[in-house]
Amino acid sequence: MAIFTIKLSGNKSFSMTECISEIILEMNVKYLRGRKEFTVVIVEYLAPDLWVVGGVPLSEQDKNCFIMHVSVSDLVSKEEKKIFITETFKSLNLIVGDLHDDCYINIHQVDHDSFSYNRSFN
Repeated sequence: MAIFTIKLSGNKSFSMTECISEIILEMNVKYLRGRKEFTVVIVEYLAPDLWVVGGVPLSEQDKNCFIMHVSVSDLVSKEEKKIFITETFKSLNLIVGDLHDDCYINIHQVDHDSFSYNRSFN
């Protein structure tokens, strides 16, 4: 199980969503023990003039920003999360570009017995 919700500054873009979801899928499988077929990626876009950091809209800072909330199983280790965060920041910076220092990835771990994939528990 893995659910990724990403809020990204900028205009809605299918090509950007596609690139981001590909990166997230790859990182999830590689670092968080995820399975592609059970991974959900949701990307929401916010206009840079509606995203304010330090009292100044991103549109005035010429920067981009994202906040990602991740839900994964509690079986994922601290080291796996650390590598995921580091590599995901690097990859998203290459795609999105000009990232503000105040971007965040928050990983929430869920008891692996407390969720289902719309299937019965085994």
